[in-house]
Amino acid sequence: MTQLLLERVAQQDLANLPEWQVADILNAPDTSLPVIVSWEKTSIGPGAIMAVLGAVEGASILDTLASSTNPVIRWGMKIIEAGSFDLSLPTSRAQVEELARANIITEGQKDLLFSLSKRERYPSWAEHNNISVDAQSVGLARGGI
Repeated sequence: MTQLLLERVAQQDLANLPEWQVADILNAPDTSLPVIVSWEKTSIGPGAIMAVLGAVEGASILDTLASSTNPVIRWGMKIIEAGSFDLSLPTSRAQVEELARANIITEGQKDLLFSLSKRERYPSWAEHNNISVDAQSVGLARGGI
């Protein structure tokens, strides 16, 4: 039993609730906590770029990338053409960030591309504090046997 759990279950907002409900609340996503960002493996190619950015804008960007003399962009384009450009990789996201800094894509387009892989969620109080909470642990924290 952690002191943190003892203190939390004693707070006014939880004081008169049954143990199971307190456990549910402490295990539910808490929007007052910082968002957790994760990246799912998402390999994209020209079709995905055109689908998310629009056919005309996507094709224009792909043409710009294909005609670049920058070796990083050229090799990145080869990976895109193979449908293997994985947005979950930090190096891939850094390349997309660089395209935005170079004004090849807009910040909005960058965000659209990232949305294919980026997942945001709020942690629960229990997860945030790395504490396992169930009705039994709440009962014990309240002095039960």
